[in-house]
This record gives sequence, structure tokens and C-alpha cells, in this order.
Amino acid sequence: MIERIISGLTRFCSWGGVVALLVMMLGTDWDVVARQIAGQPLDGVVELVEVTLLATAMLGLPEVFLRDEQIKIDLLDNFLAPFALRLVKAFGLILTIIFLGLLCVNVWPPMVDAKMFQDVKYDLGIQVWPLFALIIFAFAVSILASAQALWQLFTQPPASHEGNIL
Repeated sequence: MIERIISGLTRFCSWGGVVALLVMMLGTDWDVVARQIAGQPLDGVVELVEVTLLATAMLGLPEVFLRDEQIKIDLLDNFLAPFALRLVKAFGLILTIIFLGLLCVNVWPPMVDAKMFQDVKYDLGIQVWPLFALIIFAFAVSILASAQALWQLFTQPPASHEGNIL
């Protein structure tokens, strides 16, 4: 049940990232065409790209953590026994959860300040605090996905390629 909820949240984030990427591409294309036709760039497109790039990157993270597709160096994987490899992976996941938690804690005060002082993007005029909230949400879902990966690490049998000694 919980695995389905976490999977659904990560899928929701992924689709949000896809929509943000689409908006970024369309905004950029629109700006290029307008520049060619009217001779002037459109106001706010640079900020639009900035905001949607943030959304694309942050909303893509949970799916990466859920699928265990981070960039890894698996230099020792073939030399460790399966149990030792699981311990190393578990240690890495625990450190990941702690690091993402620290990021959430450190993004919270700027979000509160941005809301309190009504910070807005200059060209677009949109509030800044929802961008911070998006980062916190993406990191929180990434924490859940990492916790699920940690749980699965000890509840599922090891893959056949784990811990093969050369």
C-alpha cells in the first residue's frame, strides 16, 4: 500500500517535470520566433526558463531515487559478498536520507522569508516561495523513495549479479 503511494507520488513528480520541460521548450521557441518576427525578445522568458528548469530538475529526482538510477561508482560491487554489498548500499541510502533531510531543513527558512516579505520574480511577477516549497516537496518525496529503496534492500532477495567475485 505504502509502496503504491510512494510510486504514485514519484510518478506525479515525473509528470510535473515533463510539463515543466514542455513549458520551457515552448517558451524558448516562442521567444526565438518572436525575436525573429518582431526583432525583440519577449519579457520574462529567461525567468520562465529558470523556473521551469528548477521544476524539471527537482521533480525528476524522486523517480531517480525510486528506480535506484543515480550516478554510482560500482567499483567494489563485484568484490564484496552479497551481505557486505547490502550493508554498503544501506549505508549510502541512510546518508542520502540524512542529506536530503538536511537540505529540506535548510530550504525551509528562505521559503518562510520569501513568503513573509512577498518576494517575487522581477519579470514574471510570480511569488518565489512556491519555488522553495517545490524544492522541499521534491526532496521529501525523494526521502520517501530512498526509504522505500532501503526497505526493499532488506526485504527482497538480492539480484543475481550482486556480489559476484571475479
